[in-house]
Amino acid sequence: MHLPCVVQHILDSLFAFEDCLQRVKMQLLQILLVIEIVVFFGYGSSGILEDKCLLIGSINPTSLIIVKEFPKGPAGSFSNATCILAGTNTLIYSIASDPKKNVVFLAILDKIFIYHNFSIHRHTSKELLTQHTSKSAALGQIAFDFVSSNLYWCDSMLNWIAMKPAYKFSITNYKVIVQKDLLQPEGLALDPEDRLMFFSDNEPNARIAKSSLDGKNRVTIVYKGLSRVLTLTVDTAGDKLYWSDFSRETLESSNYDGLERKVIRRENHVAVSGLVYYQNMVHAVSFKAKRFYAVDKTTGSLIYAKEFSSRKPFAINAYDAKSQRYSYSK
Repeated sequence: MHLPCVVQHILDSLFAFEDCLQRVKMQLLQILLVIEIVVFFGYGSSGILEDKCLLIGSINPTSLIIVKEFPKGPAGSFSNATCILAGTNTLIYSIASDPKKNVVFLAILDKIFIYHNFSIHRHTSKELLTQHTSKSAALGQIAFDFVSSNLYWCDSMLNWIAMKPAYKFSITNYKVIVQKDLLQPEGLALDPEDRLMFFSDNEPNARIAKSSLDGKNRVTIVYKGLSRVLTLTVDTAGDKLYWSDFSRETLESSNYDGLERKVIRRENHVAVSGLVYYQNMVHAVSFKAKRFYAVDKTTGSLIYAKEFSSRKPFAINAYDAKSQRYSYSK
């Protein structure tokens, strides 16, 4: 081989190797999160002690915002304590947690990731482990059953609801529990104490159903006046179901059987993408409005609100071991 050809061959090999390294680097960056500590300040704020917080998933950039305190009134303000950036801008669809094991689960595109050794006191970027890959990149909530340590998720493209042991990482070790007559499941909430699952199906006509945690005993509980129910949450002590209708821009509630349904809040241009019931309040985030707020669970009156300048929050959940009253079986 002539010398110029040898040199060219070496250069081509180096460029190919460098390109491969860049792709690997980008893949690693895609599973790094920004951890930002958001602390509310203002008159009469009530602190959350120990490892208790709200977790908000947002983009611009991809962030896990940890809300340790929130004010009692709408006039409260907050400032950011720490923000560590990573080179990614991927939407966090949904969040679930297992505080007793210091774990947070995140649904991002076609994967569910697991964040070990989570703490509200450590605020650095963290590499995530892939927990599950056999899902589509479509929207759908995830939920954790703290009694059996099972992880549940909706897949609105594959048209099913599935579950698996949360701490077994085999991609084949999962079970589809609801699929028949299911076309676009997106919202999902569990009551592990009563062994109940609530989920929305938004095609062809939106409805909310209830079943046991194995998918059996399925019954539709709300089916009129719905457009697109993107997120559900439950008050397990009061046996109340809350949901947001993304298209109608409403927050609504009912009993577990669908009775005593009411619209607790409607706000133009504030379509709620994430919802969680925590500490007797309904906390919500709006991706379109770049807003994070809480309302009274009965009257819908505003308790506090924050509008982000550039961040777009999409998902929210509570991280609080004391709210999980049953002991683990494992």
